Amino acid sequence: MRTHGGWPEAIIAALAAVLMASAGGCASSGEDAGKIPVTAEAGQLGEMRHDVALQHYVDGSVFELKGDYAQAALEYQEALRFERDPAMYFALAKCYTALNKAGLAVEAAREAMRMAPENIDYRRMLADLLATTLDLDGAATQYEQIIARDSSNIDVWFNLARIYQQRNPPKALTLYKRITEHFGPQWDVLLQVADLYNKSGHFEEAADALKQMSAIDPGNKELKHTLAQTYVRANRLSDALATEKELMEDEPANLGYRIEVGGILLAQKEYDRAALLFDPILNSDSVAADAQTRVAELYFGQLGKDSTLLPLAQSVIERVRDAHPADWRPYWFLGGVGSMKKDDSLAARNFRKVTELAGWNADGWVFLSSIYVSKNRFAEALPILEAAIKVVPDDFRVNFLLGVAYNRSGRNQEAALTLEKARQINPRDIDAIGQLALVYEQLKQQDEADSLYEEALRLDPHNHLILNNYSYSLAERDVQLERALEMAKTAVDAEPGLASYLDTIGWVYYRLGRYEQAENYVKKAVTSGEASAVVFEHLGDIYYKLNKPSEALEQWNAALKLDQNNAVLREKINRGSL
Repeated sequence: MRTHGGWPEAIIAALAAVLMASAGGCASSGEDAGKIPVTAEAGQLGEMRHDVALQHYVDGSVFELKGDYAQAALEYQEALRFERDPAMYFALAKCYTALNKAGLAVEAAREAMRMAPENIDYRRMLADLLATTLDLDGAATQYEQIIARDSSNIDVWFNLARIYQQRNPPKALTLYKRITEHFGPQWDVLLQVADLYNKSGHFEEAADALKQMSAIDPGNKELKHTLAQTYVRANRLSDALATEKELMEDEPANLGYRIEVGGILLAQKEYDRAALLFDPILNSDSVAADAQTRVAELYFGQLGKDSTLLPLAQSVIERVRDAHPADWRPYWFLGGVGSMKKDDSLAARNFRKVTELAGWNADGWVFLSSIYVSKNRFAEALPILEAAIKVVPDDFRVNFLLGVAYNRSGRNQEAALTLEKARQINPRDIDAIGQLALVYEQLKQQDEADSLYEEALRLDPHNHLILNNYSYSLAERDVQLERALEMAKTAVDAEPGLASYLDTIGWVYYRLGRYEQAENYVKKAVTSGEASAVVFEHLGDIYYKLNKPSEALEQWNAALKLDQNNAVLREKINRGSL
């Protein structure tokens, strides 16, 4: 009698018979195989069809054992012509998988499972195939069904958790917890748990998972080092120190462990104890540059937490620089020290050295040029950025800063080309879009400018700089004033004390003829102490509209002091009217 889902005993017997027959020359020939006598009765017909199907199934199994999956698949297909059985579909799915025909394998596996839904092997094959073909929702459903029927297979749990790891990390963590409860601590499971917690910033939980892994494999030093680093991220410095000290004591000649212990002591502000560990490393001529540079990096990193360490950190970094004058990294740290000390000369000198020793490092060019860009010294920034663009032409920051420098130097055609390149590199950067819009406005290409403003607002509808600049542009053209007012209000709400934003909303009110409200905002802009010549001129225009000609002249003259080459403003003063 057949069992549900196949004929295990019959197949075993038949396989033995076939193998014996093939050895003794008694196997059925190709022409006679699969034929059923036409004179057979109905009952006999069913049995004959079963026998023919079984013969093809057995033949397919033999081919499969030999690794001839294509011929095996053909035999299984022939078997299914005479009798549909889940075991045949299952076997066919395995052959299609071996032949890299995933779609056909899924179809066969689905049919096997449909016919025998309680068979775990069939469902498992379908789940694995769906996962392979990236039907992750379908695979997850099948794995869940398997667990509901038989929760003893840890691989099924693990596969399901890995699917959720990318799509639903909290659910994956819940599954990993259930795996641990069900099967006990498992290395691979704990590794994934630690990774998930690290990525989500839950370093305490990540450390706990790594600690359990270390208990499973106490001799794994790399794991202990990772655990110590995770303790540092979790601010469990005492635990980190104990773990790294254990490693250092096991391998006293390992400079890496010694340096990490010193770094933890620095984080604990145990500066004298750290120096005792670091001095032999810094004083040795035989220590590699990487080890000494790592010490310099640790001191530099500690500056963000304790600025009182600046003199000592600078001294240590200079020792490393002197020992390795051709290494760009100490100059990078010293450039950072200069920035922290607000010593532009120190910063520029060292960042420039970085560009000489490591021109490929775009950071050096960016930080060097930023010293001048941040102070509106564009004449000094331009040659740096023009040199940088030749070495790192595809760095977004270099292209963006060069575009800004060209714009502020009155070279708007070059600014447009460079900013367009920046947008190609990073199409969604709002700053680049906004800056390019300003450039196109100055080039009188208003349609292009408006299109960029609209694009920026689609990407970030609440960006107050874009809202301010676009609303000012609309006010200058005396169009869409109500919309301009709404945008200006949003910008002022975001930055209520910013002079340029106050001036913008005041100018929109001026264009709307609401001069009292215009006066209120532009006066605030003037009294902020950061007003430009344009702001003073705007206040003068508002006073003139309010029939206050003397106050208007006062503001226009104040504007002229800040912008003495403004011929239009000078004419306005001479005639005493708009």
